[in-house]
Amino acid sequence: MTTQDWWPGAADHEDDSAPPSRWTRWLGVGAGTVAVVVALTAVLIGVHHLTQAPEAAAAPPPPVRTVDAAPPPPVSTTVVHVGLTDPGPPGSPALADLVVDTKPLEGTVAPDRVPHFDTCQADGSVLQYLPVVIEAPVAAVHGTFTVEPTAGTPPLPGRLGFFFQAGRASTPCPGGVWSPSDSFQAGNYEQPRITGYVVLDQAFSAATPKGRSDVFRTLQLRVSGLQVGKRPVTLGPLTVGSLCPGTTDQLCVPLG
Repeated sequence: MTTQDWWPGAADHEDDSAPPSRWTRWLGVGAGTVAVVVALTAVLIGVHHLTQAPEAAAAPPPPVRTVDAAPPPPVSTTVVHVGLTDPGPPGSPALADLVVDTKPLEGTVAPDRVPHFDTCQADGSVLQYLPVVIEAPVAAVHGTFTVEPTAGTPPLPGRLGFFFQAGRASTPCPGGVWSPSDSFQAGNYEQPRITGYVVLDQAFSAATPKGRSDVFRTLQLRVSGLQVGKRPVTLGPLTVGSLCPGTTDQLCVPLG
């Protein structure tokens, strides 16, 4: 049985020069189309991977760690709050309370409200001081503040003194001598505050670059001689602070 018996019209020997049949052309076109589709698909897949690669390669952001910040130091600390009574004649005006606050430690310069501190013969860069503020002082009241070491105070690196703010004509250290006491005098007009300074010499050194807070927190402030004019005042209710042992008219309070 010949090929013609299965496929009519087919020759026993095809001419190689004859044009391709319809089926051959279809197969060729189909194969080319498939090749184009495969190539186009490969390009699209490659583009897709290229566009997606940065996202896949990007590392997830590290987890955010929250750290509790240290609370800021208090702006001020009240060390004295006591009522004052004028023992004068009946009908004398009532006195406001005496309120004394301390502020954060400062240093490396002389207190700016103590003029002529050069009379204290000190290098400002090694000074450290604690501002002590009388808030809204009672008109015409005056008294004395004294800074005192206690049994817990370590050896002092240098001189220790107390200085109230003063006018331009003042001399804080006559003859270069430091005093642990100073007096204040409230005027007859309303003043917002009166500031004094507990000053420690030689507080900053190579061994103590941050100063001597360990000294300041062991010191004691004594308030004495409170008067209105020439009349001693009577200490009333004591909200903050305490009386000095064996006294009824003096206050002793820790500064730390």
